[in-house]
Amino acid sequence: MFTEVELKYPVKDFSEIRNNLQKAGAELICKPEEEINIVYDLPDGSLKHSRTLLRLREFNSEIILTVKEPGLSGAMKIRKEHETILSVTFGQAEEMLQALNYVPVFHYDKIREIWSMGMGIHICLDSLYFGKFVEIEADTQLKVSNASRVLGLDPEKGTSKSYRSLQLLSRSHNS
Repeated sequence: MFTEVELKYPVKDFSEIRNNLQKAGAELICKPEEEINIVYDLPDGSLKHSRTLLRLREFNSEIILTVKEPGLSGAMKIRKEHETILSVTFGQAEEMLQALNYVPVFHYDKIREIWSMGMGIHICLDSLYFGKFVEIEADTQLKVSNASRVLGLDPEKGTSKSYRSLQLLSRSHNS
């Protein structure tokens, strides 16, 4: 378990961000790769109501189960995160969750590219069908703010919204 501090920034493209990452000496740790995500809940919606996230992810040939505890409110998303790599197929993991009465409530795919700035700071360049986003993750707010500035992004203009919320916002803007 660790505490994750996160901010997202919508961008038109990643070229300037990649240039700033290279200038800062960041290391590309994962080239763009497809990522599949399914968020689960109980039929009564109790996880959503308690602001707990249960997610199954397939990325970089790994099946990852994540639980994110309710977070602190504020400009940055701050949550305790529990994550484990499973030694089963994605389909088997889905069956196990459904056997425990969990149901899929949100599915999203993205292309993710990951960079490391050192000191536990990761920059994810995420392409989803409704937009491109720079996601900055670290273990402190100061690290996220500093990384934002290095990338030419204003920490005051980042969002703590989930991809589910951002997708819903994009639908309301496009209708």
